Amino acid sequence: MPRSRSQLRIFGQALWLGLRSFGGPVRHLRIFDKKFVQESSQISESEFSALVSLASLLPGPTSSQVGVAIGSELGGLLGACAFWLGFTLPSFLIMYALSLAPVTRITSLPWLLWVIKVGILLIVLKALGGLTKRFARQRPQQVISVVAFIYFLFISNSYLQLAGLVVAAFVGSLFIKSEVQSFNVTKEGIGRKTALTLFILAIALIVISPLLITHSNWHLQTLGTFLQVGSLAFGGGHVILPLLQSRLISTNLIASGIFASGYLVAQILPGPLFALAAFIGAKSGQAPHGFLGALEATFGIFLPGGLLMLSGTYFWKKWSRNARFLSAVSGVNAAVLGLLAVACIDIIRLH
Repeated sequence: MPRSRSQLRIFGQALWLGLRSFGGPVRHLRIFDKKFVQESSQISESEFSALVSLASLLPGPTSSQVGVAIGSELGGLLGACAFWLGFTLPSFLIMYALSLAPVTRITSLPWLLWVIKVGILLIVLKALGGLTKRFARQRPQQVISVVAFIYFLFISNSYLQLAGLVVAAFVGSLFIKSEVQSFNVTKEGIGRKTALTLFILAIALIVISPLLITHSNWHLQTLGTFLQVGSLAFGGGHVILPLLQSRLISTNLIASGIFASGYLVAQILPGPLFALAAFIGAKSGQAPHGFLGALEATFGIFLPGGLLMLSGTYFWKKWSRNARFLSAVSGVNAAVLGLLAVACIDIIRLH
């Protein structure tokens, strides 16, 4: 099949999946497994497991990143883009359409806002509890999480937060025990040079995101904010909620009532919860920034993890056999738990 037809086919498959993938990332992965592993055998079972394992270690929406990697394996870099576009497009369009509707009524009902706040807090605490079981099973991981919580409680500077994560990676590489696993990624959708370029680009975007946030241009601020959220969202899904809250509501870029309305609608939509960024990007700022803001926010929140996932599928064979590397990643994951715990505290102060 010609490359262009293959990519169109990938887009069509992903679009259909994006229209019917209700129920969050676990449900999404089950649908992917049924479609690409069990029914069509386009991806082997061992390869699919490897991609899920890699995505779980990286920031960003797990199911979307597995989908992007599947697209890359089947159609190269353009195949990855085709899958992401198809899978994300339905929820993006719905969330953008919602941004055009009047959703300020909720702010006139303080009791309802408090009910939503409590509901959101419970959802996030449940998600945080699940991540704690997954990322803080060993005593060194638990110590890193507690120390990180205390550190991030008093440190809000983006570069100092990034430095804290780097220190956590170093400490994790020394004290966390990780089992080396042999993952079988049989195909290489992109070459070594492309993978290295994507990795460098991802790191560069993460590093410059604090500079963009402080820029006078609102569009660069939006892109920088969502790049930073996307680069810290280990565990995906509801993890972005406290991160967005701490960077948008606390800085008065969006009203808490509008934010809560968009979040509630995003819960019942198909596709990735990260598509909430389209709504927030369109509505944030002193004046709504419409479709351009929705695009900037959506690309920003998906880009860091997506680039790391694409480069990681190439290098994963070597990385997954390095216990020190896996321990460093575990240290970062543990530190992010502390960062999320601090962000959860801010939720009760929504106003």
